[in-house]
Amino acid sequence: MGVYEFKAGRRFLVRVPKGAELVGYITELIQKENIRQGEITAIGAVADAAIGFYDQETHEYHEVELTGGLEIVSLTGNISLKDGKPHLHAHAGLADHSGAMFGGHLSRATVFLTEIVIHEFLGGEAKELERVPDETTGLSCWAATQCVASQD
Repeated sequence: MGVYEFKAGRRFLVRVPKGAELVGYITELIQKENIRQGEITAIGAVADAAIGFYDQETHEYHEVELTGGLEIVSLTGNISLKDGKPHLHAHAGLADHSGAMFGGHLSRATVFLTEIVIHEFLGGEAKELERVPDETTGLSCWAATQCVASQD
C-alpha cells in the first residue's frame, strides 16, 4: 500500500459558466493555474453528461449518454500529472428528475449551474503524483514506486 503526504496549497472556489463543457473547463483551469496535484469536489446541475465504467475483464471503457437535466449529487476527483501535464480524473453521481441515480467516470458534461472547489496539494518535485500505465489493470494510475511519505 502506498501513502502520499502533501501540505495544503491554494484553494479555489469557482462558478463554472453556464454552457461550458465541465471536464474541459476544469482541465483548462488546472493547467492554467499549474495545479499539479490536488482534489476537486463540485455541486450543481448539468444539462447532459457522459459517464463511463471500466470493464475489468476486457479493459475497455463503456460510456452512457445522459440527457434531460441532471442534478450533481456528488462529484469528486483528483488531480495529478499525466504525460507531464496536470490531469483531472473525476467521478460523478447524477440524478434525473425522478431521482434515478447514475454514476461513474465523468467523461463530459454541459454545465447548467456548477460550483467547484479545488484543493491544491504541495510537496517536493520528486514527490509529484504522476499517472503511468499499469499493466495489471490496463489503466493509468499513480506510480507504485512513488508511494512514499513526504518529509516536507
